[in-house]
Amino acid sequence: MDKEKKSIILQTENKNLNLKKQVSRYHLMISYSLLLIAIGLFSETPANLWEGTLRIFTSPSNLLTDYFAVGNFGSAFVNSGILTLVSVLVVRSHGATVSGPLIAAFFTVSGFSFFGKNLYNSLPIIIGVYCYAKLVHKPYSQYLLVALFGSSISPVISYLTFGTNLPLSIGIPLGYIVGILVGMVLPPLASQFLLFHQGFSLYNVGFTAGIVAMFVTSMYRLFGGEISTISILSTDYHSMIVIFLLVLFSCLFIIGFFLNRKSFEGLKEIFASSGTLVTDFVAIAEIGATMMNMSIVGFMLFGFVKLMGGTFSGPILGGVLTVVGFSAFGNHWKNSLPILIGVVLASKLSPDFSGDTFTVILSAIFGTSLAPISGYYGAFYGILAGFIHLTLVSNITYLHGGLNLYNNGFSCGFVAAFMVPLLDTISQVKRGKTHAGKRKI
Repeated sequence: MDKEKKSIILQTENKNLNLKKQVSRYHLMISYSLLLIAIGLFSETPANLWEGTLRIFTSPSNLLTDYFAVGNFGSAFVNSGILTLVSVLVVRSHGATVSGPLIAAFFTVSGFSFFGKNLYNSLPIIIGVYCYAKLVHKPYSQYLLVALFGSSISPVISYLTFGTNLPLSIGIPLGYIVGILVGMVLPPLASQFLLFHQGFSLYNVGFTAGIVAMFVTSMYRLFGGEISTISILSTDYHSMIVIFLLVLFSCLFIIGFFLNRKSFEGLKEIFASSGTLVTDFVAIAEIGATMMNMSIVGFMLFGFVKLMGGTFSGPILGGVLTVVGFSAFGNHWKNSLPILIGVVLASKLSPDFSGDTFTVILSAIFGTSLAPISGYYGAFYGILAGFIHLTLVSNITYLHGGLNLYNNGFSCGFVAAFMVPLLDTISQVKRGKTHAGKRKI
């Protein structure tokens, strides 16, 4: 089967969609955003909330910066809720339909807002993509996905502002100018880099952002700068995060079940999908079945973290929410589970990961970006993809200095680009042998 050329620049407008359905989808995303904000507001005193939020906004935010550790529980949730709400309102103001890709984008923004994204460092990317749309005379709605996913490179802005010891009078304009320029180059690059891995890594913009961050980091080092990767983590709120996730996944399933007319219709079609870009589960099976799939994947990842003996922190929470979002846009349990198995298997065979449960869990969760490989070529190759991913992801952070939050997406792009041509060749050889055998008969 030949893979068709695909584009990350998606048309998210659909004038034929029932207006009532469209409004209800926006209401669901706005309700999710307000839930996050409410959790944050009721978890801290106003003084603690303000101080925590200020620390989050002024953090360099390069990997790994857990906002639960930098700020506090309440400020991390408020930060996530505000940024998600702003993203939803920006999309709504441009009349875009809430599709599977956009749901993935909203949850990705929400998840990474627990460890790296905030309103200060995300706005320049959104503005930059907007400027690009104006420059090429195209509707901004076509580039909304790039604008939202592209905020993965937002630590560039925070690091230039707060991590270089420059005066704020220089750091703020420098960070914003660089951020806007980065936002302007992301759309054309994302479209081309999709061909690099042929749609077999779900985090395409994350791979693109990794390439851009690599160039920014190299230029910064050329002029004598140095970016040290960091690891600021907090496991103090494990129990509260567990409650939040269990309630969230339960609500997703129950609401999805009722929206799906109290049936499981559509789940079979989702599970049969390979998940290669661009796969919109909302278009395939409607919003109800998609929400149930999101819940199922969420519970699977929750069980995986518990089975591995992990403790929830900002990055792990962010990873789970991101994959739950992508369960509207490519991930389901059948194509994701082999990746988890492959990463764990690699960790068991390497002494380097014997005591590093956090890295293994995070790499496995985000490694499900490679789920289309197992969905398209089979579970065995999905396990192999997960295995290769762990060997690579721990060695590439230096290239971008932690300025690309989607470090695993960067790695997955390389893994897919390496494996897919080889797997296509194997498939062709097998087909050739089959045809030869038939001719002999």
